[in-house]
Amino acid sequence: MNERSFETLLYGITANVTQKIMELNDWSEDEAIERFTQSKLYSYLEREETKVWQYSSLMLAQLFNEERSGRLSLPEV
Repeated sequence: MNERSFETLLYGITANVTQKIMELNDWSEDEAIERFTQSKLYSYLEREETKVWQYSSLMLAQLFNEERSGRLSLPEV
């Protein structure tokens, strides 16, 4: 996948995951975006080679919450 295509994909994934995080945690959009984009999970998501972008939005939101509780374990892709 070329860099431009991946950036477009990342933008869409981030929007969808942010929505799920808002629903799961009863947070505002700003709070969800800020916390998600500062997470270790997001740093993995930003790197195409990790394949984290293949997870569903719900799974990413659940993994984000796992990270918040101190345990982040990525499933095999």
